Amino acid sequence: MGSNGNDHDYIQCGCHNPVWEALKDTLDPASYIASHPNAAQGPARDANGESLVFHDGIIYPLRDGNMDERVEALGIHAGDVVAAGTLAAVEARMQALGIDYKKQSLHGKTLLPGLVEPHAHIVQSCAMDGWLNLGAIEPDDGDTQQAPEKNSQRLRPLYTWGWLKETIQNNLPEDSTSWVLGHLVDPALMPFKVMPGGLNRLMTLQCGDTPEEGYLDTIEAKRPMLLISASMHTAYMNTAARDLVHERTGVMVENGVLQETQIVAGILSIPARQKLAMLKIFERLDTFFATAASRGITLLYDAMMDPLSKLVLNAYFLSHPRTLRIGYAAACNNSLEALKLLPDYRPATREEARHMYQGSIKVISDGSNQGLTGYQVAPYCCETDRPVGNFNLCDKGEDTPKTLPVKYQEFIHAAVKKGWPLMIHANGDQAIEFTLQAYDLALQGQSGLDKRHRIEHCSLLSKSTLETMQRLGLSPSFLIGHVGYWGYAFDKAIFEKKAHNMLDLCKSALDHELRISLHSDYSVTPLGPLRSMEQAVTRKMEGIRNHDNQFVHDPRLQPILNEGQCLTRKQALKAITYDAAWQCHAEAWTGSLQDQNFADFVILEQDPLDEKFPATRIRDIKVCETWKGGQRVYLNPRS
Repeated sequence: MGSNGNDHDYIQCGCHNPVWEALKDTLDPASYIASHPNAAQGPARDANGESLVFHDGIIYPLRDGNMDERVEALGIHAGDVVAAGTLAAVEARMQALGIDYKKQSLHGKTLLPGLVEPHAHIVQSCAMDGWLNLGAIEPDDGDTQQAPEKNSQRLRPLYTWGWLKETIQNNLPEDSTSWVLGHLVDPALMPFKVMPGGLNRLMTLQCGDTPEEGYLDTIEAKRPMLLISASMHTAYMNTAARDLVHERTGVMVENGVLQETQIVAGILSIPARQKLAMLKIFERLDTFFATAASRGITLLYDAMMDPLSKLVLNAYFLSHPRTLRIGYAAACNNSLEALKLLPDYRPATREEARHMYQGSIKVISDGSNQGLTGYQVAPYCCETDRPVGNFNLCDKGEDTPKTLPVKYQEFIHAAVKKGWPLMIHANGDQAIEFTLQAYDLALQGQSGLDKRHRIEHCSLLSKSTLETMQRLGLSPSFLIGHVGYWGYAFDKAIFEKKAHNMLDLCKSALDHELRISLHSDYSVTPLGPLRSMEQAVTRKMEGIRNHDNQFVHDPRLQPILNEGQCLTRKQALKAITYDAAWQCHAEAWTGSLQDQNFADFVILEQDPLDEKFPATRIRDIKVCETWKGGQRVYLNPRS
């Protein structure tokens, strides 16, 4: 955390999840699998899809990544794409193959390849979904029949200390022996104070009854209260919870702020019935997958899959339909021992894509920029007890290395030598520099393109680092919500000029011939590739506030962060389809409507490439239908 206790997450994503660590040993998915007769064969294959010819609308097949091609018709059969082109040509092809098909009108709607979410966390995020939602972004409950504004993926109108206090007090558990449990708390999106000539001040959350903002005992003093940050890597306690955690586990933090593995002590201290309620994973997976389908997602890449999470998903899919494809990066926990246990690399197959496939391994180098733990060259512009953030693989006796740590160099070398593609989390500019140096030494002159080696978030870049990435054949995946949601805080309080010059340089990355993707890092930001597309095209800073401390929702009043980095609509769409599938080692079967690819596609009410349609409303485009393997897995009830 920073001195403000405002750490959004210690190592950024839901990768190293202490909450999940505290709960996972109480699950027994193996018993569930064993009770099903088809367990020995694993999850069943998808059933054959329909035989249809879509026409009478706008169809973009994106074959070979061609963003300019538009066709009249699309033919599908047995779960695959058969042909795309003129209606006459597609029908002729279907007839030549002896396929009995039906014609289906799009009624002017737009058909695209299924959208790709290249970096999210499934099981770990779902474990917390039963707690009180205290996030800055409007809650997303997966109810696809709600009005669009209810699933807007926009910041709440008001997100302040006063809002937090009132929300908790209005939702106290009826049982007086229950703890107050909340998640998705984000002090970095609460009002901050700009201090001319000094360090700016972000919101502080801590225990105590001082009558000032940020002291949790003023919300609730008698019942223990535990609030988890948006990425589940920091927890905030009132005094009652702090003292009980100390009594039951021996862990004592004076300010009531738990970090990383300390959170396990907090979770273990809550009443047993509340812990058991967190294990209703299948119910929450239902909501998660329903939401993904309603957002047009047909491929989701889990950015750190541990063995038990994989077992949970396999158990779930024994009795639930597969509404999207899942790829993943395996957890290695920055451990050489874990690396040694990995099998030799081989590319994933199309058959594996019907179930779940592993495409890479995950490495975590630093922390979170909005949590003030991304590792920086220069100090943050706001108060924190870690002025340059945190690096996770330091040599012994080093806390803030200025040169590439030998430990990090050796770990990346061992990972590359193992043959697996890497996804390396690096947020701060110093962490990115170390990562590039480590990649350079490990690749030994070879290009990273063949393995699609990635840098995750890759938040703060420069001309020099982009040139190095181009030379090494690396590709960035941007958490574009950094611009949309936190851009204003970065620009005014956390980084100041550095944010404008370096944050999420999407356009410059393309100018350097890098293949990019856009991701949510769910649950850091909501699932929503169209929202990611909008934020990359507009770069509007949605975190600006008015005089009443309310977020300004009128896009005309939202400033742009570095307009020169705005993507065109075609560039942004490619980053959530074709190139995202490429980064996820899946372009051979999805990401475009190439002949013989899976018939994975989405039907939208509006054409997101139509320049007449406002770019600031791309996230609001209605997903009418989502199809996976030639089967419709989502139908908007208001289509």
